[in-house]
This record gives sequence, structure tokens and C-alpha cells, in this order.
Amino acid sequence: MTRRAGFTLIELLVVVAILSAAAALALGALGPDMAQVRHDDTANRLDALRRALLAAPSVGGATLPGGYVADNGDLPASLARLTARGDFAARDARAPVFDPVPDAATCADDGGAGTETLDGAAGLLVKGHRGDYLAGRATNGVFRDGWGNESATDDATNWGWAASRDETAQSLALVSLGADGVAGGDPPYDSDRGLAVAADDWLLPIAGWTVTVTNRSGADLAARHLSVSLLVFRNDDDGGHWLRYSTATQNLCLDGDGDGLVDGAPCLQQGASFSFAAGCWPSGPNAEIRHRRIPQGRHLLVLVDTGTAGDPWSADGKPWRKQAGDAPVVRQIDALAGHALPAVDLEMR
Repeated sequence: MTRRAGFTLIELLVVVAILSAAAALALGALGPDMAQVRHDDTANRLDALRRALLAAPSVGGATLPGGYVADNGDLPASLARLTARGDFAARDARAPVFDPVPDAATCADDGGAGTETLDGAAGLLVKGHRGDYLAGRATNGVFRDGWGNESATDDATNWGWAASRDETAQSLALVSLGADGVAGGDPPYDSDRGLAVAADDWLLPIAGWTVTVTNRSGADLAARHLSVSLLVFRNDDDGGHWLRYSTATQNLCLDGDGDGLVDGAPCLQQGASFSFAAGCWPSGPNAEIRHRRIPQGRHLLVLVDTGTAGDPWSADGKPWRKQAGDAPVVRQIDALAGHALPAVDLEMR
């Protein structure tokens, strides 16, 4: 009689026991490694969030402002804004809007009398929400920490991160609650880990910034009231607005033909310096930090003519032109947090 080969029940039970013990040992060794992976992934995700907000790429050896702040002129109200545009204006080449009398509370254009769209090629700025600032790293529009934490209160807007926006300090704090999913906890894995974006990380003070204006138009200017404005785009659910910051107005003669005379009187100056005030425009009442500083990004300088005593726009001003139909004098500038605003010469031609 031929005996059938195979395992007995006892042998099978022994094999199962050995495999179970090996798996338990493997999982025990793997547990700390997986926790470290999640810990490191959280750190990488915090770095990705900072880049999404404040990316500063290098182009041709120059560091340029980028990311959500540069496109939209503000910090996001929630993390969901990094992937969902909502009613915000979409990224596009936009013509800045000059409002001679901006809204007193917001410094933004409000469509009042004299509002002008500067749609010449020299003034167009690429602004607006680009869609996905996390470059495809979010899963179905959600970007959690490495532990996969969820929130019982604002999960749809902040994806399990503890997010705090301080409007007074103009700062943003993002915190992962660690392996235990609650505030506090012991290091290394249960403790919180966060990202702090302070005002100095995305805003630049504008008070005292000086811009030079030089008359190279070939035409003299006598007793002309001039100032310089900076137009800054801020995106919102109304489709965005242009904020206006300005220098004080100066009554000037500027020699444009180099003969040292203006209207027969001596005038040896071809240019003048204009300094920005600590506010949206010289008489602006708003002293909040967001109105004493500008967000990093690309903005537009405009030479403003408030005319002479008999001119109809003398109270408010409008972009200066050598003559009707000419292009205004504008200049794009890049503002990068942590760096001085650039030295600029606006040339009248």
C-alpha cells in the first residue's frame, strides 16, 4: 500500500505558529519605522504648504516672488483656497485700475468718477488664482498631514490641520497635531509640529520708499502738481480689486529740454524724488498693518498728475500723459519679502 505524502494537522499548526511569530516580530520592528515615515512626511507637507503660499523661484539668477500671496495679494482664509478658486478671479493678464479716490476703508478701487483702466501692454500684470498651488499633491482636493488627521470642526476647509489666521498681526499658523491627533503630546510623534507665516514673511513696509521721477520728454513742466502711486491687486470673492498707495504731491518745475529754464524762469532740476507715506494714500485714515505694508508680488507704479489750480482734476489726479492719447508713465516692480523695495526711476518721455 502506497502512503500519501502531505502535512499532518500538527505540522500545519506548527508552520502557522512560526509564521505568526515572524509576522509579529516584523510588525514590531516596522512600527517605529512607519511612525518616522509619517513624521517626516508631515515635515515635507509643511514645506509644501510654505512653497504654495510663498514660493520664490529663481529666474535668470534673480529671485522672484511667487505662490498664492504673489498671485492674490493676501494670505488664504483657509487651506481649501489653495486648491479651490471659488469666486476668486482666475489667473490672467490683468489691466490695473486707477481710482483717483479709493475707498477710505480698504484703499481699493470702487468704481467712482474718474476711475481709469490702464490697459496698455506696459501695465498688464499676471494676477489671479492659478487653481492648484499644491502642484497635484492634494488627493481629491484634500491635503492632510502625514498622520492623516481629520477635524471635527473645519475638516472641509483645513483638512485636519489646526489653522489660525490673525487679522491684526497678519499672520497664519498651521499645526499638525501629531500621531495622537490632539494638541500637545510627547515627542517625537505625539507632539505638535507647525508652520508659522508672520507678517514679515509676506508683507513689506512701504513708508519711506523713494521713487525718482525724471523729465526726459523734451517739454518743460511749470508749476505742475505730481505724485506717484503704486497699484496692488488683491483677490477676493468679488473678483478682485486694485489698492492704491501714494506719495505726497509736489508742486514742481521740471526742465525737459536741458536749457535750465522753464517758462523763462530758472529751473535747474530735471527730476525729483517722491517718498511713500505710511498709508494707502497721503490723507488715508487707515493705520492697520495691512495698509502700512504691501504684499510681495509684482505691482505697478504710476506717475500721477493732479494738474494746476485751474485744471478740472486738480483735487484727485489722474495718470500723467505728455499729451492726450499718449500712454501713461508706468513701471512694474517686484516686491520680495525680506528684501528692500527696488530703486526706481520713472521717466517722462
